Amino acid sequence: MSKVGFGVIGLKGVGRTHINAIMNVNEAELVAVADIKEEIGREVSSRFNVEWHRDYEEMLKREDIDAVTICTPHYLHHPMAMKALEYGKNVLVEKPMAIRVSEADEMVMSARRRDLKLGVVFQYRFIPVYREVKRMIEGGELGDIYRVCMEICTFRSQPYYDRDPWRGKWATEGGGVLINQAIHHLDLLQWLVGKPSKLQAWVDTVLHNIEVEDMVNSMVLFENGAYGVIQASSIDLPSKMRLEISGDRGKLIIDGNDVRRMTLERTVREYITKGEIWTRPSFKWVEVEGDRRGPGHTAVIEDFAKAILEDREPMVPGEDGRVSLEIVNAMILSSFEGRAVKFPIDREAYDRLMDRLSSKSKGHR
Repeated sequence: MSKVGFGVIGLKGVGRTHINAIMNVNEAELVAVADIKEEIGREVSSRFNVEWHRDYEEMLKREDIDAVTICTPHYLHHPMAMKALEYGKNVLVEKPMAIRVSEADEMVMSARRRDLKLGVVFQYRFIPVYREVKRMIEGGELGDIYRVCMEICTFRSQPYYDRDPWRGKWATEGGGVLINQAIHHLDLLQWLVGKPSKLQAWVDTVLHNIEVEDMVNSMVLFENGAYGVIQASSIDLPSKMRLEISGDRGKLIIDGNDVRRMTLERTVREYITKGEIWTRPSFKWVEVEGDRRGPGHTAVIEDFAKAILEDREPMVPGEDGRVSLEIVNAMILSSFEGRAVKFPIDREAYDRLMDRLSSKSKGHR
């Protein structure tokens, strides 16, 4: 096999982004597309000279398709991925990989059992400056990390939710700002700092007329002993992301496109234990080198195609996609149960919560 034959499921919005990315990757070939809407299906079929399928399962029967990308509403990710895996197809799924971490468990197990690739779209990992930050942290340049602070400020209007009936509902979106916008940054956080071991969170719907949250506050304890604070909202102007990572040997701040590192002449521990009463540590700020712009979905598709051809794990395997989803689930569970939750979270408890919330959703599915 010199090229990976791709089928794309879901052609509205990000589905077009996937198609354009496939067309720009040498190792990938667009073979077919699937969407329940005839107008968009025929338009894409004609434009890219590929066959359109109204029924995605019919497309999965094709022998010339090696992998599918899933670009449908959140609640369809899990059942469609499971069906694709049953047909022996490698699966690249848009974030979030599912609504519930128990569903992600099933997807990971199915892919493992069938020796198929399961990848999740988190394109921030491909941004060069973030990869440099990852290298610095893994190389010990910040020392032991002890404190993390993340702000995820986004904005979504009410018409954004009103336009698509599946948005803003527990049953079909599975959450609000956490599962749709902040999950990108939560993936980046756990990729850089590590997995959480415990958290407590408060979620609320402050300004939107939706079922799900538009404001989140959380305190986090990481497996490596670091403490963290995370705030996220979809009611903030202007939109921005700020991440501060403090370690024994320095500090790193990502503030929009500004990525800086603070370096110390001695470690924080040495300043504390060996300094004078009014010791003022000496430090300097340096800019972290690396392109702030990312290659986007093209890099994700290229990596996934090469993972299949080279028989290796993709940059964001299903196991990693599950971590960010579990953080989202943990925050929602913690808030509704009014307590701190430990990792791994209680899958049955979360499923019961989602069943209860979903039963109240208006006109879901």
